Amino acid sequence: MRSPIRKGDKLENGGEVTTASSEMMFMDRLLACQGDEALCTLHGKTTIAEGNASFPGKSGKPVAMHYHRCACGCRLLSSLQNVNIA
Repeated sequence: MRSPIRKGDKLENGGEVTTASSEMMFMDRLLACQGDEALCTLHGKTTIAEGNASFPGKSGKPVAMHYHRCACGCRLLSSLQNVNIA
């Protein structure tokens, strides 16, 4: 499995995840889920379009993982690339 995305993680073309609805902390930051918001430097405000359905957050929404896409098409980059959730 890929590394999880957390609030503050970056997008491939710049920008960052700005909300995290999971209410789950992972290594001192909230996990981001499908539907959470991000600010893309190329496309402006966007939402996380993908998530891992087998790993739901407390909200029931799938947690976003490294290289999942936002609605604008840009990919998410986990700051925990050496940490994988099994």
